[in-house]
Amino acid sequence: MGRKRIESENTSLIPLDNSTTELFRSFKPETIAPALYMSYIPSFFTTASLPFKNVNKTTFTRKGSQGVTLTLTSPTNVPFGKFGRLLLSVLTTHAVLSKEKNAPVMIEYRSLADLLKELQLPKQRGKEVKEQLECFKNAAFCFEQRIETLQAGYLFEDIMEKPYPKGDVRVETVTTGNIRFTTGVQYQKVTDTNEKNGSWVGNFKILLSGEFAAFCQEHAVPINYSVYKEISSAAGKDIYAWLVYRNNGLKDKVFIPREKLVEQFMPLSDENDRKLLSVYYSRIIDEIKNIKEKYYPELKVDVTSAAGITLYKSPTPILKDDTRYALITSNI
Repeated sequence: MGRKRIESENTSLIPLDNSTTELFRSFKPETIAPALYMSYIPSFFTTASLPFKNVNKTTFTRKGSQGVTLTLTSPTNVPFGKFGRLLLSVLTTHAVLSKEKNAPVMIEYRSLADLLKELQLPKQRGKEVKEQLECFKNAAFCFEQRIETLQAGYLFEDIMEKPYPKGDVRVETVTTGNIRFTTGVQYQKVTDTNEKNGSWVGNFKILLSGEFAAFCQEHAVPINYSVYKEISSAAGKDIYAWLVYRNNGLKDKVFIPREKLVEQFMPLSDENDRKLLSVYYSRIIDEIKNIKEKYYPELKVDVTSAAGITLYKSPTPILKDDTRYALITSNI
């Protein structure tokens, strides 16, 4: 199957060279850590993402922008929250960095402590990370995208009865996919039977599915993991990743109505009072202001309108394959 074996001591996220400040002027010199790290997330998850909190469900559906619908499935519980997002980013990074394309990727950790080290989390977060790994191990995601365009009728002569329309026709393109995150997870739980010293978990083997690896290699967004981890709220992480992704393809300013922002980041359910639209929009604006103030001050955005925000082309905070990145995973 062409599996890629990755030893845990060589799987740290990608550190960025701090010798230059040109790329990361967003960080104040006195607050820069010894190393900044880059990771990846699937671009699809910047449009529709994991639930913010534990929904205790085997199925979760979220509608995002650009006609995208995400459906997460899991036999027990779908991944969620800020730790689910950090783990997804690490799994995506391993998939992107694999030298074997369109093939399963094996990741190994000697202990839970090694996984926490790569996530840059303290050992006290071991329970939460183990919980998310349990959620991911048999989970999958389905996506559907519907895009409507107007095109000349003659372009579809072969699928239409003649005579075809002389003018434009409305074309709806439907794209779907079903992707497993992993095809297998193995670990060992060691319990001291003589003394009540608790138990230890280790010898992790995480086999990313070939379709997930291929999806990530084709559709992944580089983000500053140091910033992504530092942002405390799950919604804030989603908004930061979306701002980075959206800026990559932005050539001119774009206005995004508040209804679309709320639909993407804090969607209202049918039973929600419509008055919550203003409340949720205000929370989104607060997250954007926090990101601009603390993590991405070069972000060019106008949030003064109650009707929505206007994004302008901003300096790119992180670039893929930039020669100024020091890749400690180059020996993988």
